[in-house]
Amino acid sequence: MMEYKYYRELKHNYLVFEDKSKEGESRYQYKIAESGRIKGLVPLTERSINGDKFLYYEINSMQSLGDRFASSGMNAAQVKSLLTDIKDVLEGLSEFLLGEEGIVFNSRSIYTDLTSGACRFLYCPFYDEGKSFSEFAMELLELVDENDREATELVYRLCEQSAAFGDFIYEALEKTLAEEACEAEKNTYEEKQEESFTESFDMTDAEDVTDSFDDYEEEEGERRLKSSGKRLGGKLQLLFSLMFFCLVGAMVYIRMNYILSNEENMLSIFVMLVSVVTGVVALVGGFKELRGGVEAPGKGKKTRELGEDEMYSEEDISYGGEEDDFGYEEDYDFVKPARAESSFTKETALCGETVVLDEIRSEGIALFSRNLDKTVRIAFDKLPLTVGKMEGCVDKVLSDMSISRMHCRFVSDGGRVAVIDLGSTNGTYKNGLKLLPQQKTYIDEGDEIRLGRVCFDCR
Repeated sequence: MMEYKYYRELKHNYLVFEDKSKEGESRYQYKIAESGRIKGLVPLTERSINGDKFLYYEINSMQSLGDRFASSGMNAAQVKSLLTDIKDVLEGLSEFLLGEEGIVFNSRSIYTDLTSGACRFLYCPFYDEGKSFSEFAMELLELVDENDREATELVYRLCEQSAAFGDFIYEALEKTLAEEACEAEKNTYEEKQEESFTESFDMTDAEDVTDSFDDYEEEEGERRLKSSGKRLGGKLQLLFSLMFFCLVGAMVYIRMNYILSNEENMLSIFVMLVSVVTGVVALVGGFKELRGGVEAPGKGKKTRELGEDEMYSEEDISYGGEEDDFGYEEDYDFVKPARAESSFTKETALCGETVVLDEIRSEGIALFSRNLDKTVRIAFDKLPLTVGKMEGCVDKVLSDMSISRMHCRFVSDGGRVAVIDLGSTNGTYKNGLKLLPQQKTYIDEGDEIRLGRVCFDCR
């Protein structure tokens, strides 16, 4: 298992490994990696401390893949960029006769430059974790954006090719990118075909279709008007209802004066039920038609009854559609009754009664800033939660100059909330003590958490 630690020196962040190689072993690899000739590698320096040798990887303005895409998953363009960067760094290694086994492939050891978006890789010749590239491809499935179908399909394709080619990483990448290029070319061809079909459509034909549709709408409207004019009038519907009720009476007379068979008995009951239902419907419809033809004076206006103790004057009542004190824009007919049981004044109508709200309680603890112009609240209802000033990469944006682009992350561990510094420039502090990068520290109610210069109270 490869052991490492984070170290900060002035304004530089380092990932430090102890050199476990034997004397004279891997000297050529170290010199090439330290020279910076291979693009895409994390800058490396070798230091000797008390006779022990250490490798210092400078990770300024960088975040590991696991931290960078913990909040927002990788999209298709970012996955393609990652695979292209891996391919380029392998080609660079081959130019200097270095094997690809020295590259550390896991989400914690591949870094993303937050400034350029390019990926940087650790080259460690004595790397002995024995993790295969196919396992790294499976890790990418957890970092990819599930809603991005193209990105998900690309990672699945990488998993298939890495499993098929085994230790031949370059061949797996080349095959995956080639299939992706073919798929993209196919989609582009289909889009061009669709565009050409759209352009070939004659606009005059489109106008003819529009005119025909307009004519159809006019004819349909006329047909509906004629159909509505042919509806039965109210009197005719009442006549039909009378006929159905007479039919019911006739059936009752037959049943009382004649002996019927079982079939005739069931048939007569069915006819009576249908006649009763139809007659009631016709009766109600007829009365509605008759009432709809004659509208009483003042119908359509809203009425409001007021009590004797009401304070309205004639000036308070608005006419002609103007908005009144109640917010209505319609006319009213005010009718004064004999006396209302309770008084209703104009002031009561305007103010209304006071409603008692339930007390709002927040579950769990949260952070509240106390040295900003406007109080900022960081809730822990959805964890993990990444805080920083780089919008699109973090869950909570703090636009303060002392905050790093990806400053820290709050996580849930065993029902408790913990904070992890992500190698921030100005550090993360708990009760005045600076936290080490990537070190999990639990926080409780009453603690003071400081991010850069911004102080938060945990309560």
